[in-house]
Amino acid sequence: MPQYRNLSFESAAQLNALAAATFNQGTAARDTAERYLRDTVLFASVLFLVAIAQRFKVRSVRIATTTVAFGLAAYTTVAVLTLPRI
Repeated sequence: MPQYRNLSFESAAQLNALAAATFNQGTAARDTAERYLRDTVLFASVLFLVAIAQRFKVRSVRIATTTVAFGLAAYTTVAVLTLPRI
């Protein structure tokens, strides 16, 4: 019967659209959280590089390791500043 309309089907379609939108928001939030976690690990790597640089006896190796650490710190700082805020 073409005139028959099931209200449950219309309600299901609306709820399905709402679920899809909520899922997309959750996916975007997960991506942001993963970027924050990556930057936290990079900051920890900076601390590790600075600490390990102090153990080298050759001055040029210490300077090179510290330079790499500061470069990584600068990159990570810029990455954190460009992340979306709540």
